[in-house]
Amino acid sequence: MLRAILSFFGSIFSLICMGIFAVALMIGAVFYMYGRDLPDTDQLARYSPPTISRIYSGGGELIDEFARERRLFVPAEEVPDMVKQAFISAEDKNFYSHKGYDPLGIAKAAVDAARGGRLRGAS
Repeated sequence: MLRAILSFFGSIFSLICMGIFAVALMIGAVFYMYGRDLPDTDQLARYSPPTISRIYSGGGELIDEFARERRLFVPAEEVPDMVKQAFISAEDKNFYSHKGYDPLGIAKAAVDAARGGRLRGAS
């Protein structure tokens, strides 16, 4: 009798361990699949987007600007707080209450994706 009970619980324990291993393997596979397309951190550190070249006269007046794209570099400190709050409210209302990822948001996005619903960000 004791042997049957231990065998039953041993089987359940084995199934749980295999399930945990399978989930960990799937998570690792997802990280590998998405991670291989990401740029190297050194490449990200050297990123410099195209900016505008400006030509000034001897008196300091702007003569002309040349650029393929009209991008102006603005340090994060110079971006108004209202603009920062607008981006945060549009992207992630819980931005300041989690540590970089939102478990509830990830779960909701996974459920939506499994149901075939609209894909959305999760973190």
